[in-house]
Amino acid sequence: MKTARGFTLIEALVGMVVGTIVLAGAYSIWLTHQEESYRLSKKIELRNKLTLSSKRLQRSVTLAGLGLAGAANLGKYDAIGSDTLIVFTNPREESSVLSADIDHHQALLTVDAPALFAEGGYVAISGAGHAELRRISAVSGNTLHLDSAFVNDYPRAVCKAFPAERERYYTDQDSLHFIHENSEGAHVVATDVRNFQVSFSDRTGKPTETVARIRSVLFSLTGVYPAKAGALSTLIYSSTAIPRNTL
Repeated sequence: MKTARGFTLIEALVGMVVGTIVLAGAYSIWLTHQEESYRLSKKIELRNKLTLSSKRLQRSVTLAGLGLAGAANLGKYDAIGSDTLIVFTNPREESSVLSADIDHHQALLTVDAPALFAEGGYVAISGAGHAELRRISAVSGNTLHLDSAFVNDYPRAVCKAFPAERERYYTDQDSLHFIHENSEGAHVVATDVRNFQVSFSDRTGKPTETVARIRSVLFSLTGVYPAKAGALSTLIYSSTAIPRNTL
Protein backbone atom coordinates (compact mmCIF):
# COMPACT_ATOMS: atom_id res chain seq x y z
CA MET A 1 0.00 0.00 0.00
CA LYS A 2 1.42 3.35 -1.16
CA THR A 3 1.62 6.23 1.28
CA ALA A 4 0.55 9.74 -0.01
CA ARG A 5 3.48 12.09 -0.08
CA GLY A 6 3.04 15.82 0.75
CA PHE A 7 5.09 18.79 -0.48
CA THR A 8 8.56 19.23 0.77
CA LEU A 9 9.59 22.53 2.29
CA ILE A 10 11.59 23.43 -0.79
CA GLU A 11 8.65 22.66 -3.08
CA ALA A 12 6.35 24.76 -0.93
CA LEU A 13 8.80 27.67 -1.01
CA VAL A 14 9.21 27.40 -4.78
CA GLY A 15 5.44 27.37 -5.18
CA MET A 16 5.10 30.46 -3.02
CA VAL A 17 7.78 32.29 -5.00
CA VAL A 18 6.19 31.37 -8.32
CA GLY A 19 2.77 32.36 -7.03
CA THR A 20 4.11 35.67 -5.77
CA ILE A 21 5.71 36.41 -9.15
CA VAL A 22 2.47 35.57 -10.96
CA LEU A 23 0.43 37.74 -8.62
CA ALA A 24 2.93 40.60 -8.88
CA GLY A 25 2.80 40.42 -12.68
CA ALA A 26 -0.99 40.34 -12.66
CA TYR A 27 -1.12 43.30 -10.28
CA SER A 28 1.35 45.23 -12.44
CA ILE A 29 -0.79 44.60 -15.52
CA TRP A 30 -3.94 45.60 -13.62
CA LEU A 31 -2.29 48.76 -12.26
CA THR A 32 -1.03 49.74 -15.72
CA HIS A 33 -4.50 49.20 -17.12
CA GLN A 34 -6.02 51.33 -14.37
CA GLU A 35 -3.52 54.13 -14.96
CA GLU A 36 -4.12 54.07 -18.71
CA SER A 37 -7.87 54.07 -18.16
CA TYR A 38 -7.53 57.04 -15.82
CA ARG A 39 -5.37 58.98 -18.28
CA LEU A 40 -7.76 58.20 -21.13
CA SER A 41 -10.78 59.28 -19.06
CA LYS A 42 -9.03 62.57 -18.14
CA LYS A 43 -8.16 63.16 -21.80
CA ILE A 44 -11.78 62.58 -22.85
CA GLU A 45 -12.98 64.82 -20.03
CA LEU A 46 -10.57 67.56 -21.14
CA ARG A 47 -11.66 67.24 -24.76
CA ASN A 48 -15.27 67.71 -23.67
CA LYS A 49 -14.33 70.79 -21.63
CA LEU A 50 -12.51 72.34 -24.60
CA THR A 51 -15.39 71.54 -26.93
CA LEU A 52 -17.93 73.23 -24.64
CA SER A 53 -15.60 76.22 -24.14
CA SER A 54 -15.21 76.53 -27.90
CA LYS A 55 -18.97 76.56 -28.42
CA ARG A 56 -19.32 79.29 -25.81
CA LEU A 57 -16.61 81.36 -27.48
CA GLN A 58 -18.21 80.90 -30.89
CA ARG A 59 -21.54 82.13 -29.55
CA SER A 60 -19.98 85.24 -27.96
CA VAL A 61 -18.00 86.10 -31.09
CA THR A 62 -21.06 85.56 -33.29
CA LEU A 63 -23.02 88.05 -31.17
CA ALA A 64 -20.18 90.61 -30.95
CA GLY A 65 -21.50 94.06 -31.82
CA LEU A 66 -25.16 93.11 -31.44
CA GLY A 67 -27.20 96.29 -30.98
CA LEU A 68 -24.20 98.63 -31.28
CA ALA A 69 -24.86 99.93 -34.79
CA GLY A 70 -21.35 99.35 -36.09
CA ALA A 71 -19.29 100.47 -33.11
CA ALA A 72 -16.02 98.62 -32.46
CA ASN A 73 -16.98 95.32 -30.87
CA LEU A 74 -13.92 93.04 -30.77
CA GLY A 75 -10.46 93.39 -29.34
CA LYS A 76 -7.70 91.49 -27.59
CA TYR A 77 -4.69 91.81 -25.36
CA ASP A 78 -1.68 89.85 -26.56
CA ALA A 79 0.39 87.81 -24.13
CA ILE A 80 3.13 85.20 -24.42
CA GLY A 81 1.26 82.52 -22.55
CA SER A 82 -2.37 83.53 -22.92
CA ASP A 83 -4.33 86.21 -24.77
CA THR A 84 -7.44 88.04 -23.61
CA LEU A 85 -10.42 88.28 -25.96
CA ILE A 86 -12.77 91.25 -25.51
CA VAL A 87 -16.32 91.28 -26.87
CA PHE A 88 -18.85 94.14 -26.70
CA THR A 89 -22.61 93.68 -27.14
CA ASN A 90 -25.91 95.42 -26.46
CA PRO A 91 -28.01 92.27 -25.88
CA ARG A 92 -31.25 94.13 -25.11
CA GLU A 93 -30.67 96.38 -28.14
CA GLU A 94 -31.48 99.50 -26.11
CA SER A 95 -30.63 103.05 -27.17
CA SER A 96 -31.07 106.68 -26.25
CA VAL A 97 -31.25 109.82 -28.33
CA LEU A 98 -28.75 112.59 -27.62
CA SER A 99 -29.71 115.75 -25.78
CA ALA A 100 -27.01 117.79 -27.52
CA ASP A 101 -24.56 117.57 -30.38
CA ILE A 102 -21.16 115.97 -29.70
CA ASP A 103 -18.07 117.78 -30.90
CA HIS A 104 -14.81 115.98 -31.61
CA HIS A 105 -12.28 116.12 -28.75
CA GLN A 106 -15.25 116.18 -26.34
CA ALA A 107 -15.13 113.61 -23.51
CA LEU A 108 -18.73 113.78 -22.37
CA LEU A 109 -22.24 113.53 -23.80
CA THR A 110 -25.79 114.11 -22.62
CA VAL A 111 -28.56 111.59 -23.25
CA ASP A 112 -32.31 111.48 -22.79
CA ALA A 113 -32.27 108.08 -21.03
CA PRO A 114 -29.37 108.09 -18.54
CA ALA A 115 -30.83 105.10 -16.67
CA LEU A 116 -29.54 102.86 -19.46
CA PHE A 117 -25.95 103.76 -18.60
CA ALA A 118 -23.87 103.16 -15.48
CA GLU A 119 -20.51 104.30 -14.18
CA GLY A 120 -17.85 101.81 -15.21
CA GLY A 121 -19.92 100.65 -18.17
CA TYR A 122 -19.54 101.48 -21.84
CA VAL A 123 -21.37 103.60 -24.38
CA ALA A 124 -21.33 103.41 -28.18
CA ILE A 125 -22.15 106.42 -30.34
CA SER A 126 -23.21 105.82 -33.92
CA GLY A 127 -24.40 108.01 -36.77
CA ALA A 128 -23.24 110.46 -39.45
CA GLY A 129 -21.12 107.70 -40.98
CA HIS A 130 -19.07 107.08 -37.82
CA ALA A 131 -19.18 104.93 -34.70
CA GLU A 132 -17.10 104.98 -31.51
CA LEU A 133 -17.12 103.19 -28.16
CA ARG A 134 -15.99 104.69 -24.86
CA ARG A 135 -15.86 103.72 -21.18
CA ILE A 136 -18.06 105.71 -18.79
CA SER A 137 -16.05 107.12 -15.88
CA ALA A 138 -18.97 108.90 -14.18
CA VAL A 139 -22.66 109.72 -14.59
CA SER A 140 -24.05 113.11 -13.50
CA GLY A 141 -27.74 113.54 -14.21
CA ASN A 142 -28.10 113.23 -17.97
CA THR A 143 -24.38 113.66 -18.58
CA LEU A 144 -21.96 110.78 -19.17
CA HIS A 145 -18.30 111.53 -18.47
CA LEU A 146 -15.99 109.38 -20.57
CA ASP A 147 -12.44 108.07 -20.21
CA SER A 148 -11.36 109.60 -23.55
CA ALA A 149 -12.55 112.13 -26.12
CA PHE A 150 -14.37 111.41 -29.36
CA VAL A 151 -12.52 111.58 -32.66
CA ASN A 152 -15.52 112.62 -34.76
CA ASP A 153 -18.50 114.97 -34.54
CA TYR A 154 -21.93 113.46 -33.82
CA PRO A 155 -24.99 115.65 -34.58
CA ARG A 156 -27.90 115.06 -32.23
CA ALA A 157 -30.43 114.76 -35.05
CA VAL A 158 -28.87 111.68 -36.71
CA CYS A 159 -27.00 109.91 -33.90
CA LYS A 160 -27.86 107.63 -30.98
CA ALA A 161 -26.13 106.33 -27.85
CA PHE A 162 -26.14 102.60 -27.07
CA PRO A 163 -25.25 100.95 -23.73
CA ALA A 164 -22.54 98.34 -24.26
CA GLU A 165 -21.65 95.32 -22.14
CA ARG A 166 -18.09 94.04 -22.10
CA GLU A 167 -17.12 90.36 -21.91
CA ARG A 168 -13.60 89.05 -21.44
CA TYR A 169 -12.15 85.56 -21.96
CA TYR A 170 -8.72 84.67 -20.57
CA THR A 171 -6.83 82.02 -18.63
CA ASP A 172 -5.38 82.11 -15.15
CA GLN A 173 -2.18 80.16 -15.72
CA ASP A 174 -1.55 79.63 -12.01
CA SER A 175 -4.85 77.85 -11.44
CA LEU A 176 -5.24 76.56 -15.03
CA HIS A 177 -8.70 78.11 -15.23
CA PHE A 178 -10.32 79.41 -18.41
CA ILE A 179 -12.41 82.40 -17.30
CA HIS A 180 -15.34 84.38 -18.68
CA GLU A 181 -15.79 87.81 -17.14
CA ASN A 182 -18.75 90.19 -17.56
CA SER A 183 -20.63 92.79 -15.52
CA GLU A 184 -21.74 90.06 -13.10
CA GLY A 185 -18.17 89.02 -12.30
CA ALA A 186 -15.67 86.34 -13.32
CA HIS A 187 -16.79 82.74 -13.84
CA VAL A 188 -14.70 79.63 -14.55
CA VAL A 189 -15.67 78.14 -17.90
CA ALA A 190 -13.23 75.20 -17.78
CA THR A 191 -10.36 73.86 -15.70
CA ASP A 192 -7.03 72.34 -16.78
CA VAL A 193 -6.59 74.99 -19.51
CA ARG A 194 -3.10 76.46 -19.78
CA ASN A 195 -3.09 78.73 -22.84
CA PHE A 196 -5.62 80.74 -24.88
CA GLN A 197 -4.52 82.27 -28.18
CA VAL A 198 -6.57 84.58 -30.44
CA SER A 199 -5.99 86.02 -33.90
CA PHE A 200 -8.15 88.05 -36.31
CA SER A 201 -8.41 87.72 -40.09
CA ASP A 202 -9.90 89.93 -42.80
CA ARG A 203 -12.20 88.80 -45.63
CA THR A 204 -9.19 87.46 -47.60
CA GLY A 205 -7.92 85.40 -44.67
CA LYS A 206 -4.94 87.66 -43.96
CA PRO A 207 -4.13 88.56 -40.32
CA THR A 208 -5.40 91.97 -39.20
CA GLU A 209 -5.52 94.04 -36.02
CA THR A 210 -7.88 96.64 -37.51
CA VAL A 211 -11.32 96.17 -35.97
CA ALA A 212 -13.14 97.40 -39.08
CA ARG A 213 -11.52 94.66 -41.17
CA ILE A 214 -12.15 91.69 -38.88
CA ARG A 215 -14.24 89.02 -40.57
CA SER A 216 -13.18 85.90 -38.65
CA VAL A 217 -11.71 85.07 -35.25
CA LEU A 218 -9.36 82.10 -34.86
CA PHE A 219 -8.75 80.85 -31.34
CA SER A 220 -7.04 77.89 -29.71
CA LEU A 221 -7.21 76.42 -26.21
CA THR A 222 -4.39 74.30 -24.78
CA GLY A 223 -5.44 71.89 -22.05
CA VAL A 224 -3.37 69.56 -19.88
CA TYR A 225 -4.07 66.08 -18.53
CA PRO A 226 -1.99 63.47 -16.62
CA ALA A 227 0.70 61.53 -18.49
CA LYS A 228 3.08 58.78 -17.42
CA ALA A 229 5.52 59.25 -14.56
CA GLY A 230 3.59 62.20 -13.18
CA ALA A 231 4.16 64.38 -16.25
CA LEU A 232 1.50 66.27 -18.18
CA SER A 233 0.33 65.87 -21.76
CA THR A 234 -1.28 68.67 -23.74
CA LEU A 235 -4.33 68.76 -25.97
CA ILE A 236 -4.85 71.71 -28.35
CA TYR A 237 -8.34 72.58 -29.57
CA SER A 238 -8.62 75.17 -32.37
CA SER A 239 -11.70 76.68 -33.97
CA THR A 240 -12.92 79.68 -35.97
CA ALA A 241 -15.87 81.96 -35.25
CA ILE A 242 -17.52 84.47 -37.59
CA PRO A 243 -18.87 87.70 -36.04
CA ARG A 244 -22.20 88.68 -37.61
CA ASN A 245 -22.17 92.33 -36.59
CA THR A 246 -18.80 93.51 -37.89
CA LEU A 247 -18.34 97.06 -39.09
